[in-house]
Amino acid sequence: MGHRRYSPATVTPPLLQLTNVAKRFGYFPALRGVSFELQEAQVFGYIGPNGAGKTTTLKILAGLLHEFEGTVHIAGKEVPLHRGAVQDVIGFLPQNAGFQQWRTSESALRSLGLLSGVAPKVLDERITMWLERFGLADKRHVKIKKLSGGMVQKLGLIQALLHEPKLLILDEPLAGLDPISRNEVKALVRECRARGTSVLFSSHILSDVEDVADSVGILHAGSLLKSGTIDALRSELPVDIEIEFSVVPTFSVPLEEHQAVESVGKTTEQSAVYRIVDGADVDDVLHSFVERTLAAGGRIRRLGVVHPDLDGLYAEYISKADQQQRAKRAK
Repeated sequence: MGHRRYSPATVTPPLLQLTNVAKRFGYFPALRGVSFELQEAQVFGYIGPNGAGKTTTLKILAGLLHEFEGTVHIAGKEVPLHRGAVQDVIGFLPQNAGFQQWRTSESALRSLGLLSGVAPKVLDERITMWLERFGLADKRHVKIKKLSGGMVQKLGLIQALLHEPKLLILDEPLAGLDPISRNEVKALVRECRARGTSVLFSSHILSDVEDVADSVGILHAGSLLKSGTIDALRSELPVDIEIEFSVVPTFSVPLEEHQAVESVGKTTEQSAVYRIVDGADVDDVLHSFVERTLAAGGRIRRLGVVHPDLDGLYAEYISKADQQQRAKRAK
């Protein structure tokens, strides 16, 4: 009886991999040893203060900055050594789309689509489809200089999508867009992920990042403070736990007297958010709240734990990094 052979499990290499990437402009260190990975069909939100190095990172990935330390691989190809092969894989939206102002929307998209290697007949279909998708069909023959900033932003996103890249690199794709347009772009990002496309984007609108990103990277002063899922970031950082509590109208109970409650947050007559002291048993506090309310004849409408959102996590990590830098300078 022969032995059964077991083949080793295949590990899918990351679509994007940065290893110890550093970049200086003169004496200024724009990036300090940044490392992270992005798998296929994942969305990565890249966040940080102005001047943190986000745009520098994205320009390196797009092949616009050639001289840097460390290594970058996209689809197994090293950047910038295999520039042509990498350009076929990525779609890039810069922070300021540099369209020629005298061109019409269609003319600008056609030129960029042809440069990306899209066949003319296929290109016509895709331009029509995307213009309609973003509500710009009636702007097809309008010159760029006559379009609003939000419309130009949408055209920039369309040009990045025309050749159906495996990796979308978007620098502030939601900037200048109204809420409806932001929702359209977020829906598009989700669709790209569902089709197997990876998306790396920077944004100052952290609620939007939280809506669509599988993982995030927090960049500060050129260094990557943390990267991972939002849940993982929550678990690593000690932050206050809050409980949201709402009762029916005409009923109130002094829950702030509970020994595990440190302070009271957003309070109305029938609802409040209570901050729980460090180390308290959240389940025990919830149970006590329920018991007190029922014993007093009240009825509960809503009760649940409010986890810190991305804005709160971001503020905590940045504040912690600033404190550490001040401590180092003080030594």
